[in-house]
Amino acid sequence: MQLPQTDQKDTPDALRIVNVLSMFARMADEGSVAQMGELLADDVEWHMTGAAWRGHAEVLEGLREMRALGHAGPDSGNRHIVTNQEVYVEGEVARAFSSFLLVSGAPSILVTGSYRDELRRGEEGRWLLAKRDVSV
Repeated sequence: MQLPQTDQKDTPDALRIVNVLSMFARMADEGSVAQMGELLADDVEWHMTGAAWRGHAEVLEGLREMRALGHAGPDSGNRHIVTNQEVYVEGEVARAFSSFLLVSGAPSILVTGSYRDELRRGEEGRWLLAKRDVSV
């Protein structure tokens, strides 16, 4: 099996994408659902165990429900730690693979998993999350 490669010319975009994914995790913990929405494409898709959401409004509503359950948000005491990030840029689209830990305020790991993301370059060259598959 040949591993994917990233051309050196794509390094600035790869770093921007890592920042988008890290910012999304930080906004999940400290920010608002609207701030997370600014990092999503209009036609975003989100898949995880027990849920599949399509479109900006439906994904935001799903993220609101996750907050209501106490999984995220400033009042949850939880933090999403994203690590082992790989980013592969292919023109105006990129694929990213990463691992995550969801930890609680009392240092304990609540869940581990992985993200398989697709990002797309949007207006003004900004990278937006277009598809996320969450595995736990």
